[in-house]
Amino acid sequence: MKVCQYTLKPKDFELLFGESLSQRVKNRIKKYDLRYTDVSPKERNLCLKQIFLALKDQSLVYSGEHRYKQWVKGWNENLNRLKAGAKDAIIPGYFGKYRINRLRQKFIKSVSKDFEYNMLGVILDWLFDRYFRRFKNVYEFGCGTGHNLIRLRSFNPKANLYGLDWAESSQILINKYARIKGDDKLFAKRFNYFKPDFNFKLEPGSAIYTVASLEQVGKRYRHFVDYLLKNKPAICLHVEPITELLNRDNLMDYLSICYFKKRKYLCGFLTYLKELASGGKLKIIKAKRNYIGSFFIEGYSVIIWTPKV
Repeated sequence: MKVCQYTLKPKDFELLFGESLSQRVKNRIKKYDLRYTDVSPKERNLCLKQIFLALKDQSLVYSGEHRYKQWVKGWNENLNRLKAGAKDAIIPGYFGKYRINRLRQKFIKSVSKDFEYNMLGVILDWLFDRYFRRFKNVYEFGCGTGHNLIRLRSFNPKANLYGLDWAESSQILINKYARIKGDDKLFAKRFNYFKPDFNFKLEPGSAIYTVASLEQVGKRYRHFVDYLLKNKPAICLHVEPITELLNRDNLMDYLSICYFKKRKYLCGFLTYLKELASGGKLKIIKAKRNYIGSFFIEGYSVIIWTPKV
């Protein structure tokens, strides 16, 4: 069977996102290696088998407070790579594990090991360019290595950027990176989703976002939402696995939902925001899936909302 190779282009993402992209974002997309091929029927069956086995695996690690030490260790490994001068030091190690990814509810095989990272990069390029260029203060909660903040910096050179994470190794890493790059507007602070520090105040008129980090709290997101409602940022943006946006009648989506449940990922978040919106506490601006995902899940849906003043 002849294997056909494709390359994702700006117009493909405009169709996925449902809106036009700026020329700046289009130019960035052209620089990423976004080549891929279809998977064969045999490969698809092997992928499905691997997912079914994972769903049956009783030892599969699930999210929660008990994983704190693992995150400290993980970001510390990135810190050591930064000290060693590695060019990709701030990229988390969980990217690039699989060459099989999801696109439009199908498996595809990437040519580059950086395919998933670049696909997420396109999503963030779009969102940062569209929503975050004018803010003077932007906070990323669950920032890990700070790699998303570094991406945001290219869209907003003058903003104060704050990276918040519960692992102390994250703060050490970001502070060291800021010193190396001479970025005196990049800051780091410890913040725990499970026990939000209500004494930590956001600057008025600021923006906040999360990227595949709020997923780790499962159903325990209400205190964090309360924190945001109290601080009233101008915009709240989340790129997370959102069950409510997937189609349970589609096999690929259904397996993604099952994997969310198995790993105890974010559950009922959009439903809760809708309840708050109906009560007049916030306004939902966007809730959209992008049909882009990793091997096990489609976990990069977008929710944007604002607290009511």
